[in-house]
Amino acid sequence: MTLSSMPLPSMSQTNMSMQTPLTSLSVLTFFVLLPLTGCSPHIGGPAGAAEAPKTEVITDKVGQEDVQLYIYADGQTNAYNFVDIRARVPGYLEKKFFPSGSLVKEGDQIALIEQAQYKIALDLAKAEWDNGKARLKLAEANLGRSKLLFESKAISPEEFQVSQAERDMAAASVDKAANSVLNAQLEMEYTNVRSPITGKAARWLFDAGNFVSPSGQSVLISIAQLDPIYVDFKLSDRQFTDLKDRIGFREAFERSAEKSAAQTEVKKEEKPAEKSEHPLALTGGPVDISLMTGVNVLDFDFTFAGKIISQIDNTINVESGRITLRAQLDNPLLNINGAQDYMLYPGQICRVRIPYEKVKSAVLIREEAVLTDLDTKYVLVVSKGQYQPTDRFGAPLLGSDKKPVPAYEADIVQRRDIKIGRLLDSQMRIVLEGLQPDEAYIVKGTQRARIGMEVKATTLEEYNALRSAEAGNGGEEAGKK
Repeated sequence: MTLSSMPLPSMSQTNMSMQTPLTSLSVLTFFVLLPLTGCSPHIGGPAGAAEAPKTEVITDKVGQEDVQLYIYADGQTNAYNFVDIRARVPGYLEKKFFPSGSLVKEGDQIALIEQAQYKIALDLAKAEWDNGKARLKLAEANLGRSKLLFESKAISPEEFQVSQAERDMAAASVDKAANSVLNAQLEMEYTNVRSPITGKAARWLFDAGNFVSPSGQSVLISIAQLDPIYVDFKLSDRQFTDLKDRIGFREAFERSAEKSAAQTEVKKEEKPAEKSEHPLALTGGPVDISLMTGVNVLDFDFTFAGKIISQIDNTINVESGRITLRAQLDNPLLNINGAQDYMLYPGQICRVRIPYEKVKSAVLIREEAVLTDLDTKYVLVVSKGQYQPTDRFGAPLLGSDKKPVPAYEADIVQRRDIKIGRLLDSQMRIVLEGLQPDEAYIVKGTQRARIGMEVKATTLEEYNALRSAEAGNGGEEAGKK
């Protein structure tokens, strides 16, 4: 490598040895003067220079009230009764009396099958009946004359018996003809197709002019009774056990165990158990139903009240671990734009809640305030206390007189470990241990708050009022613009 191709050292590199002592001295001087020149904004105490802004948090008070606990399950509505209307006599469908999807009442005529042949059959049956009654009348007259002749010994017993037999056969013919009339009348009535229930019809499967008969595809239309309506829902094994305990299964079992243990004692006369109006132990209990109107529990309104009427399954499903129960409720019939329709339809997915337990004086906090530290639940509370200002190294903050700034009363963040209970519909969490009513806990700002630090606390009520006022002012300004 030639001299001209070698890189030239920079000015800083050539003067490195000369500048090093000076640079070290400058750095040392900087660190020595730093504590003297970099005065903290807290020097002078609380009344001194401007203090650093405090961390702002939103707090709410720990509540206490009686709350109702529920067992929740997903359910599905089912028709109370479902009927396929079929042609009971063969013939041509002459007329339909309402369109598909209409509401019908029990006994309403919904269709007409051509009646001409059935009218003829009915007339023939009546004529045969009249003929039979005439023959019976003649046979009875002959029997009366035969009886007189037999008593006067003008005819033999055999001839008298023949007259009796003719009278009996004539009477049987009348009965047969009468039944033929009834059958013809019944078939005539079957041409008037009527609804056996009150409900909502599906679509017609046959149009007028088609031949229908009881055999083959004979369903004309289907009708579902929607009031009342069923809701079938499934409970897990644990929910099912909790529900049974609520109505007394556990107490009954314990009484039975005590009775078995005391079998050696003298038995006392026991009163027979009072019979319930419900055939099954789980039936008759109240339930609330809500349609799936949203994506979370706050969107469920549970406006439909019903009661458990039956336990459909007799085993816990091995694969799903659930058992099916059925509830019944009234289905509102509403008037909309001059037309009527039911609120609930079969096949709708819904949410079911069953009253489980009522907790007296439950301690409540908002679910969003609950924090987790490994397997421990805790909240951050704000309480009044003596706050000692410190610098960033944790040492007491000095005032202008070189003495520690005195402690003063402030809102200080503290940690409280808690034991939680059930979560309510309102997203309030029951606290079993760790908090007392009316304590202030942090709802918003938990990420910025640190244990032992001073904070500026605003209540949730004040925060919501401020937001509402800001929204109102914004609306007024937008209106002016």
